[in-house]
Amino acid sequence: MKDNLIGELKELYKDTGAYVRFYVKTRPRLLKLDYYSQFLPDNGLLVDVGCGYGVMANYLALRFPASQVLGIDLNQKRIAAALKTVDKRKNIAFSLQDARYCALPPCTTVLMTDFLHHIPKQDHEPILRTVFDSLEEEGTLILSEVDPTAKPIYRYWASYLSDRILYPSSKSYFRNPCGLNNTLSQIGFNVKVTKPQNHLFAWILYICQKRGVTASDES
Repeated sequence: MKDNLIGELKELYKDTGAYVRFYVKTRPRLLKLDYYSQFLPDNGLLVDVGCGYGVMANYLALRFPASQVLGIDLNQKRIAAALKTVDKRKNIAFSLQDARYCALPPCTTVLMTDFLHHIPKQDHEPILRTVFDSLEEEGTLILSEVDPTAKPIYRYWASYLSDRILYPSSKSYFRNPCGLNNTLSQIGFNVKVTKPQNHLFAWILYICQKRGVTASDES
């Protein structure tokens, strides 16, 4: 990870509260922010769905200055903190929206980082279809999730417990990787799965490229 970018990232949050600054200090290492960069284009519009305090969105806006980054989240306090980081920068914006009901703008890339399992399972497919429709031809969805089937099992429990600490009032709806992969494929994505090595948590990354035809065209 580029230390100068992390320094810039932390500086963006200097006017936020102590908890948010602590979160920004620890989150980049846990998320392995630089790991995502290899799967992302260096321009176009990237939408970070469930952006929280905007850590990932801000990192990518710094990492890819030719891109445009939009972060959306339902939590008003987190979006308020994220908005404090924008200042006069032109390639990043944040918006208070519920991903279950909003229409995403046409975009090159959509990112969902530890987001989907906070949404009830019946809403997963509608959200993913909205993402598919918003993506440009051959656009990409980068989806990171917890793998509840991971071995050794303590990795899953580490993820589960960290979720309870960060989001104590939120129920988790973890998906079996096979089932989620099938849902993504049925919608119309070509899916590749990667699992970072030596990671504390049971982290699995789905690299989903939009096919040339929609799922409805295939049926």
